[in-house]
Amino acid sequence: MRRTLLALSVLCPLAVAGIASADPAPPGTGTLTVRAFTGSEPIPVNRATIEVTPCDAKQVVATLVSGADGHVTADLPVGCYEARVATVPGGCGLTDTEPVRVTVAAGTDARAGFRFGCA
Repeated sequence: MRRTLLALSVLCPLAVAGIASADPAPPGTGTLTVRAFTGSEPIPVNRATIEVTPCDAKQVVATLVSGADGHVTADLPVGCYEARVATVPGGCGLTDTEPVRVTVAAGTDARAGFRFGCA
């Protein structure tokens, strides 16, 4: 009886974890990861607000805010998007104000990077 309980107590969490990690991304979606950094050595920029719009429209479909590591990620439907900085953190300036165009493909991670100059 003890062996059965021990085996179940070890195997059940592993089985549940395996099922949870095997969940695929919804069909027709991909990931957009935005990275905000400063300097020639990438130092993360926190609290940069990024707006994401489809390439053929001006309606914002996602508003992202960089975290302490300078990264933020969003799941988006497959398609072409433009990411642009909407709010620059205090004490910083954006070195290039042009939006970054990315293509999100199913099951992949598209990346956009923004370089800031901070005092």
